Amino acid sequence: MAGKKGGRPFRGIGASVHIKKNTAGTSNEISLSVLDGLKSRADNELGEADPKVKLGDLSLFTVSSKKDRRLSAKDEKLPALPAPAAPSASSEKKPAAKKKTRPSERPASSRASAPRPAREKKPSRDQRNRERALRDPEKEIKRRKKNRRFRRAAAIAVASVCCCACIGAVALFAANAYEQSRSNLALLSQAFDEIEKADSLVLSMDDLVMKDESIVTVEGLDELEQGMNDAGVHLNAACAFADEAFQAMGESPGKDSARQVSASADARRDMMKYAEALLHADVDARSAVESVEKCWDQVLKADGLMKEAADLVADTTVENVTASQGKSEQAIALLDEAAASLASAQAECPSADFSALAALIEKKREQNGYAVESDKAIYIQDKATAESFNESYNRADAEAVELAAALPERPAQPILDRLDAQTAETRSRYLDARKRAAESDAFIRDYLGRPGE
Repeated sequence: MAGKKGGRPFRGIGASVHIKKNTAGTSNEISLSVLDGLKSRADNELGEADPKVKLGDLSLFTVSSKKDRRLSAKDEKLPALPAPAAPSASSEKKPAAKKKTRPSERPASSRASAPRPAREKKPSRDQRNRERALRDPEKEIKRRKKNRRFRRAAAIAVASVCCCACIGAVALFAANAYEQSRSNLALLSQAFDEIEKADSLVLSMDDLVMKDESIVTVEGLDELEQGMNDAGVHLNAACAFADEAFQAMGESPGKDSARQVSASADARRDMMKYAEALLHADVDARSAVESVEKCWDQVLKADGLMKEAADLVADTTVENVTASQGKSEQAIALLDEAAASLASAQAECPSADFSALAALIEKKREQNGYAVESDKAIYIQDKATAESFNESYNRADAEAVELAAALPERPAQPILDRLDAQTAETRSRYLDARKRAAESDAFIRDYLGRPGE
């Protein structure tokens, strides 16, 4: 029973010393109000108490260890061994004979009979904390307050550092984003400047294409083709700047502006390509148009000579008849040249229909032939023959008037109509590229804050 009583001498103390949860941080954090009862119970269990021990001290009483209490309990149960007898004289003289023992009768080994030394058990952390609290409660309270203040200060410091780091990171990110935005804006501005440099040629070609009548020559077209190479260099530079800005923008809304720069450059390339084709077609048709215009001019001159010849024979003197015959022959020569010019235009533009103009030239030539024959008859005083040729002249003149009325307002119109039919699709694509370029330019100007033209 003594062993059971002395098994856990600090159990009562550990149970009576506790931490008040609602007094954390105050001087009453560790409650010692039950130590008086603890002291009385310890006196009753151990049988004595040290009057010099103060309340709150760890060593209120002396308690043996668990091992000592177990050994004392065993000693109480074992019977007392008799004292060894004194040796006699005979036993001193005669040595004791050795007794053979069987292996089964050998004494037990010392390792089995000797008690094992008890291994000291280290107190746990909770036990050490309780012991420290019992030794000096006030000191323990101060220590805990100090630890709490330190932890609170450390937490505040860590939180402050984290906040400052977050604020710094956000500020750095915002600064980098702002600088990147400015850099992207500068790249787009450079790209648009390159586009405007290319416009010095693109707009010149646009003026030639959009005019009702092209005035470009072969030499002028060669100069334009050389300028197209320079414009292509500027457009390639614009696309390079736009692509660099596009890659740096990530998911920024400004990526649309970078796309529009590339779209504008591509539209201008299409404009130059289609404009070159249209201008080449104009140059090819220009020669035919010039031939037809030359033909028509010769027809008009011949018609003027025919009128002068008709006026001269109103007075049938020898001089007037001779002069009239000369003018009619000049008119025939001009009409022959007109026919040759028309044939040249027909060769340059085989698909054009010049049948009406060719018929008019032929009728005018026939008419002048009648005039010459009439003049010859007048010259020899053959009045009947002269009147017959004069009637044929008048019929041919009436037919020529009808043929002239059927002609288009512009004699070269058949060439222009055929040119329009052949270049209709190319012109439509040019106008579409022109529209795309204008829309992209408007978008870029709005993004860059530049006024529209």
